[in-house]
Amino acid sequence: MSAKKRNKKSRKKQAPPTLREKIQVYFASKNPILKFLLGFVGSMLLFYLFYYSGLYRNYLEYPFLNAQVRLSNLLLQLFGQGTIADGTIISSSEFSVNLKNGCDGLEAMAILCSGIIIFPIEWSYKWKGILWGILILFIANLLRIAGLYLAGRYFSAEVFDILHIQGGFIVFTLLSVLLWFLWMNWAINKKQKTAVV
Repeated sequence: MSAKKRNKKSRKKQAPPTLREKIQVYFASKNPILKFLLGFVGSMLLFYLFYYSGLYRNYLEYPFLNAQVRLSNLLLQLFGQGTIADGTIISSSEFSVNLKNGCDGLEAMAILCSGIIIFPIEWSYKWKGILWGILILFIANLLRIAGLYLAGRYFSAEVFDILHIQGGFIVFTLLSVLLWFLWMNWAINKKQKTAVV
């Protein structure tokens, strides 16, 4: 058999690259910062597809908001507030807060988790960051909800609005980015110490 025939046969046997292989080759040739940004944007898009899906809106949103309302109400009762929790509302005779989509802290959690998942390090470091980060942001959101009730009850509507808007999005986004940087610093240091030992 001639060399030409053998080359033709070997070319026929090679399957064309799959879409996954094409994507891997494409990303391997790109700048690490661009890879990170594209991965982060992709992760956030997946989060928003879930967050605005019928599955979340119809079955998961209300139970999650209700759990946050009940836990925040417990905090308020510990501080002597005569509040009650009903559905997504914390109320007393003086003031009430209605928790809605966007007040749940999930976007900040998604930002943190996306940053951790995309960061190029082993999963043994990632799962700890995800677990602790979500726990910290969840507790911080409960404190924020209770704080909003107190601000609305004891201060003006303007103070409540500022805390609601700024505290809800800007502060929580900054908190999630800060937690991501803290985790990243911890993970890199831990990996370097493990490599030295």
